[in-house]
Amino acid sequence: MPDIVSIKIDNVEVRAPAGANLLQVARDNGFDIPGLCYHPKVSVTGACRLCIVKIAGRPGMVPACTVQATDGLVVTAFDEELESMRRMLIDLLLSEHNCDCMTCESAGNCELQDLAYRYSLDNRSRKFAARERVLPEPDTSSPVLAYDPSKCIVCARCIKGCEEVQGKGVLSFANRGLETIVTAGLGEWATSECDGCGECVQLCPTGAIIEKLPELPPRSWEVEKIQTTCSYCGVGCQLEMWVKDNKVIKVRGAEAVPNYGSTCIKGRFGHTYIDKFDRLTTPLIRRNGKLEPATWDEALSLVKENLLKIKQEHGPDAIAGLASANCTNEENYLFQKFMRASVGTNNVDHCARLCHA
Repeated sequence: MPDIVSIKIDNVEVRAPAGANLLQVARDNGFDIPGLCYHPKVSVTGACRLCIVKIAGRPGMVPACTVQATDGLVVTAFDEELESMRRMLIDLLLSEHNCDCMTCESAGNCELQDLAYRYSLDNRSRKFAARERVLPEPDTSSPVLAYDPSKCIVCARCIKGCEEVQGKGVLSFANRGLETIVTAGLGEWATSECDGCGECVQLCPTGAIIEKLPELPPRSWEVEKIQTTCSYCGVGCQLEMWVKDNKVIKVRGAEAVPNYGSTCIKGRFGHTYIDKFDRLTTPLIRRNGKLEPATWDEALSLVKENLLKIKQEHGPDAIAGLASANCTNEENYLFQKFMRASVGTNNVDHCARLCHA
């Protein structure tokens, strides 16, 4: 089998690595095939069936996420029959879903809501009436997240993320049929082995698993989303800060190297220090025994003068520098470079606790 294969999607020839996931290949080439259970970080589930396509030589419709790219594959991604079937499947999902979008914290950031809008499924156009489901109350026992089974579409993305990405295996399905829910361990979320990494929050396509925030959060379209580097350890995870009125509302993992959306509990939920009242936000210079605010130019000039004075009077080895794990690797590299090349000493160290747990 060749390393690169040629396939046709809606009469457009595309090239892809042999064995690549067909749904991912289609999306990478501009074919916006819907799907709720598929995510490139986890193994294929094939549960929602929204990514159905037609493949020449095969009967019926098949989920694209379960098909590997092979040379000569001829795929129909969009036609009237496929779109009608997808619309019906979304309608069925909505019939079992708590469609309380007006007060749902995930409104505007919900993949199911996006598909309902895309296929024009409102209360008047839907064919399937809401079905009664006997479900437990939302589990809010965890200190960092909450699970509402009435908003769960049983896609298994959270379960697979917990097992395959984080290696914990805390989550699983319980019950059968319409009463199927996600459960953490054998009891409440708080009594399970969940360490609060938030991988399930990141992967959930609806508002079933959300962060527990101290106050009612703003809507997703009201916030500014800023990518930054996590300040805890040296891995350099990329984060997406949701900011409103110059205050961090919540944090999501950015889909970028090296973490691809994953974080630990500190990176996702440990951001409140940013707004602590006693956080230093401006340089301070001690004048007459009292720390007073100063400009950066004043502070850096004072540091420069004192470093030069100590170096001239006592030599460079009279100076030492202590780096911080809260800085990025690049910042720590520049700091040690400054100490060695500019100051002229190897007296540079680092705090021993890499994770600041």
